Amino acid sequence: MTSKIRWSLPDGVDELLPPKALQVETLRRSLVDKYIDSGYEFIIPPLLELSETIGGEAHDEIKSHAFSFKDNLTGKNLSIRPDISEQASRIDAYRIQSDETVRLCYAGEVVKSKSSKVLRSRTTIQVGAEIFGDPSKEAELESINLMLSSLAIAGIENTTLSLGHAGFTASVLAPFKDLGEEIFLNIESALYKKSKSDLDNIIPDSHVSKGSLLTLCDMYGKKDIIKKAKEEFSHIENSNDCLDHLEAIVEEIEEKQEMNLHIDLGEIQGFKYHNGIVFSAYSNSAGYVLAKGGRYDGLRKSSDQDRPAVGFDLDLIAVSNL
Repeated sequence: MTSKIRWSLPDGVDELLPPKALQVETLRRSLVDKYIDSGYEFIIPPLLELSETIGGEAHDEIKSHAFSFKDNLTGKNLSIRPDISEQASRIDAYRIQSDETVRLCYAGEVVKSKSSKVLRSRTTIQVGAEIFGDPSKEAELESINLMLSSLAIAGIENTTLSLGHAGFTASVLAPFKDLGEEIFLNIESALYKKSKSDLDNIIPDSHVSKGSLLTLCDMYGKKDIIKKAKEEFSHIENSNDCLDHLEAIVEEIEEKQEMNLHIDLGEIQGFKYHNGIVFSAYSNSAGYVLAKGGRYDGLRKSSDQDRPAVGFDLDLIAVSNL
């Protein structure tokens, strides 16, 4: 007598079948070829990392999204990567160890312990490109343009580019860290949803910075919102420096190409290790972020000096579904 075992996949795990699998693979090859032709070197980081060191300076955040388990071979705890851009940063800092500008690109599977906001999937293929060692505005513009070119290769039209500054947003949020980690995470979640009512309920009326955060929920729209933010947040240290930098990026983009631009100064998405300009792309054909990136200087340090870094990544499967 033959018995049959019921077969199924874990929740949030999918597989690609013909012809979809070939469509995704063809797009992956096209993007990698584009990055290599643009001067980026291809890397294949490992799927597994040591749990104690995964994520570097962003360890707590990266690890919280990773599946971890004990290795029967060594007895050490291992984690499956939920992100590759951080791995590229580690490779730049500890394997390449160059003081020169380094450009790296990658395409590989990532696995997250939490469902994606895009496809409700915990597995996907992440494709991206990073620039290390270049703190300039030109490097940021290069990364933005390469991200937009990637979407064009995928056949996505009518793209909207959203810009913000993580350093500015962090400065506005900083006074609320004294409320404790759990409350602070709830505040970030409410800000992501632009929910003034949630923020009003979470933050005590006695908190002196409550009004500033409620105002931040309205800081999105066309580029003139930057000027308004300079007036509203002039009391916050370094806020004008961040906003001036963002304004310069916007002007450069407008000079060189026609683009639907959206400014969002309260943008919080993906991993939160960014500390400078942040950018993302949307399309009328999708209700989710197609690609995202930004500056994250100092994520990995091989010396006492911060290593400048800027880059982007996209969810290959999500993009190919459009």
